[in-house]
Amino acid sequence: MIGFIENLHNPKNATVALCIEGDRVFSTGDLRSDIDRLCPALSASSRIAIHCQSARLFLIAITAAWRAGATVIFPATDRSAYLDGISDQFDLYLDDAAIRERLAAAATTTNTSNMTLPAASNCRAVFFTSGSTGDVKPVAKTLALIEAEITVQEQLWRPQIPAGARIVGLVSHQHIYGLIFRIVWPVMTGRIFTADSAPYWEMMQGDIVTGDILITSPAHLKNLHPDLANVPRPSLIFSSGGPLDVAAASETTAMLGTCPTEIFGSTETGGIAHRRQLDAQSVWHPLPGVEVALNDAGCLRVRAAHIAGDDWYQTEDIAKIDGATFTLHGRADRVVKIEGKRISLGAVERHLRQSSLVEDAIALIPEESDRRLGVVAILSPAGRDMLADIGRFRMGRKLRREIAKFEDDAALPQRWRFVDQLPSDSQGKRPLHLLRSLFTDMEPLTPEIVIQNRDDDRINLSLRLPADLLYFRGHFPGMPILPGVVQLHWAIHQAATLFGVPVTISEVTQLKYRKPIAPGSTLMLELDCDRDNRKVKFRYHSDAEGDHSSGILKWREAST
Repeated sequence: MIGFIENLHNPKNATVALCIEGDRVFSTGDLRSDIDRLCPALSASSRIAIHCQSARLFLIAITAAWRAGATVIFPATDRSAYLDGISDQFDLYLDDAAIRERLAAAATTTNTSNMTLPAASNCRAVFFTSGSTGDVKPVAKTLALIEAEITVQEQLWRPQIPAGARIVGLVSHQHIYGLIFRIVWPVMTGRIFTADSAPYWEMMQGDIVTGDILITSPAHLKNLHPDLANVPRPSLIFSSGGPLDVAAASETTAMLGTCPTEIFGSTETGGIAHRRQLDAQSVWHPLPGVEVALNDAGCLRVRAAHIAGDDWYQTEDIAKIDGATFTLHGRADRVVKIEGKRISLGAVERHLRQSSLVEDAIALIPEESDRRLGVVAILSPAGRDMLADIGRFRMGRKLRREIAKFEDDAALPQRWRFVDQLPSDSQGKRPLHLLRSLFTDMEPLTPEIVIQNRDDDRINLSLRLPADLLYFRGHFPGMPILPGVVQLHWAIHQAATLFGVPVTISEVTQLKYRKPIAPGSTLMLELDCDRDNRKVKFRYHSDAEGDHSSGILKWREAST
């Protein structure tokens, strides 16, 4: 298989379509032209941090940087406090705007067909992840290691991919999984990839065509949009970043006609194994060339050319090996994965303890079936005074903002318990079951609804959505929004209750979701009943955002 940089610079590929962004298709030659223009502007920088929303600009920047002999730094987020914390790791920072500015200022390059391309082993990259201490940990890799993994993976999936299949990404390309599957793999194999940022199904489901390869995460597959039942069938659906439960795998298979392929691995190792959860007993199969073993503590050890060469790499994943396959049974450290992102519980706790409002705090996952991050905190006297003034919801939001200075959205707790003393057992330890018991109270199922005004068959309702509303659970972790199907259900329920129309709606038309609805929102639900034509128009809107969603509910008269 031809390497990543070689394929981009192969004159035979100049007119081959490689990337779709918006309504435009970019050829390999288009991308190569921008790489040629950007490269000279980077030659003075030896360590370049790149964080982009556009996968096209990202590809241009990393390739130009490698050609210029620089090490590419992949920040996990673009939060200012996070970037300040790793500022000693890079000399230049490029985002979408900075790349566009440099391309606009660059002169047209002369013929560079005789240039010497860098060897993949000399194309260096540094990712960042959280080790068991919670500190930001740089992980160095080379393009050669990434290419070695793609060569292994391609032989597994190629027989299942039809000619002309596109690679459609919902996950970020800033992390190792997205980089491999969304960027390097399509370039090395000549498959078209989508470049627009599309973290939600609503943003891309209308663009799926038959045979597409979907690059997703457990967060996406646990929150399938109802309209996906009507999209063309993909050939493969990949998921990585965390375990996918059997129910989500089954629902995805039923809705999209393809059982998801999960990839198990980490930033340090790259891909280790794969599985398809056809039932609860599904096991992990090591990728070709990957050896697995256990240490004395029962944690998985792995060895492969694309991981650490001839050396064994020790993970913190507790496993059981059965012949050529294995199963996983949790982690031995305090780093958890929340919908694809590694979150250090210790780091979250340290950020909270630095606040003048908090004396002590423990971060945890309150329920295995609910991967939202929770915190049990003892507030300082100032914190207790503030809690009395603003309440638990607003207190939680204030502390989230403190953490958000340093961490990505997935690390922002969504469930809070403020206590006078942290629970402990007779030995002074704080067992998980005691901490989790603080979160067993029921969460609200409905918003707080007030009828603002009513004029015959037109009603305006005011809705306040509690932050811990059940429907925000897992949709999406780190950036929760109210599912569209819930908005539709509420509109139908209120129409049936207030207008006396049939609960069973025969048709929904002109359904539009314009802007997401976040926890803690106060919004209006406007209902307009047209009894003669047996329909109800609904509209969710707010002063801050304008229209969120709207549609028309139609019903038929009951037959006699």
